[in-house]
Amino acid sequence: MNKFLPAIARVFLAQIFLVSILISLNGIMNTPDGYIAYQNGLMSHGLPGIFAPISVIVQLLGGLTLFIGFKTRLTAFVLTIYTLINALSYLFTFTIMPSPVNLIPLQQALQYLAITGGLIVLMQNPMTTFALDNASQTKKRK
Repeated sequence: MNKFLPAIARVFLAQIFLVSILISLNGIMNTPDGYIAYQNGLMSHGLPGIFAPISVIVQLLGGLTLFIGFKTRLTAFVLTIYTLINALSYLFTFTIMPSPVNLIPLQQALQYLAITGGLIVLMQNPMTTFALDNASQTKKRK
């Protein structure tokens, strides 16, 4: 059982990015002005519009490579930076408009910080069980 836990943890982290971006891409593709709405959503949290395509690429490629366990350490590093930027943007939004009624930006920031923590652990210990990283290391040893 213990040999499956690292792979399960890696897949759970990956699904956050994959499911999120697939939902966002569905909205972008099936809604008139969907991309503009996506950009505006990011800008409402203090992120520039150029962050929209970067966000799509990072979440899609990062989620996929994390899911299959390819270049896990590098992927975890890139996603750590991405989630930290998102956490800071939500904290920034909350500090500009603090409201005891609307704590959603604070909750989002804390969730992104928790994901960042998981990615830092993954970066430290890439958990190569059932991963392409492990297959390439096995090949090199032979």
